Amino acid sequence: MGVRKGRKRSKVRKLTSGPFIVPVSVDGTRKGAVESLLIGFKNVSTRRSTVKVSVLVCRERVLYPETPPEIKIFKRKVTIPAGDCAFLRVNSGPRTFRGDNMLRVVIEGDTAKDAKAIVATLSGRTADGRLAPSMVVKHGDFIEAK
Repeated sequence: MGVRKGRKRSKVRKLTSGPFIVPVSVDGTRKGAVESLLIGFKNVSTRRSTVKVSVLVCRERVLYPETPPEIKIFKRKVTIPAGDCAFLRVNSGPRTFRGDNMLRVVIEGDTAKDAKAIVATLSGRTADGRLAPSMVVKHGDFIEAK
């Protein structure tokens, strides 16, 4: 087989949000409970790009020196045409996350800290669409992971 011509393969990158706590409520009431994690993507490149997204949770709130496991609750492959955007939604629940859990989002593939391919943002939302400010993570807040 010969060498393929065309676009160069870029190095697979992995970005992670820092861990963040899901608030029990954004306003102290049941109606203020976080119902979903929204993950937004924008492909700023001039070609179709793909990333793999994972959401991990630490459900236990025991204090150190106990070390509860981080569990993968969501995984999806996302391919976005050049210039387009996409959203993923992870709903709260007994098999995913609830208030007072700690979440972390990992994005692997055609992305980079310097924003030359797919960029991402996170936010938590209540049932009536209100934003959970402590769950807002912009692309520049992600860090490179190994």
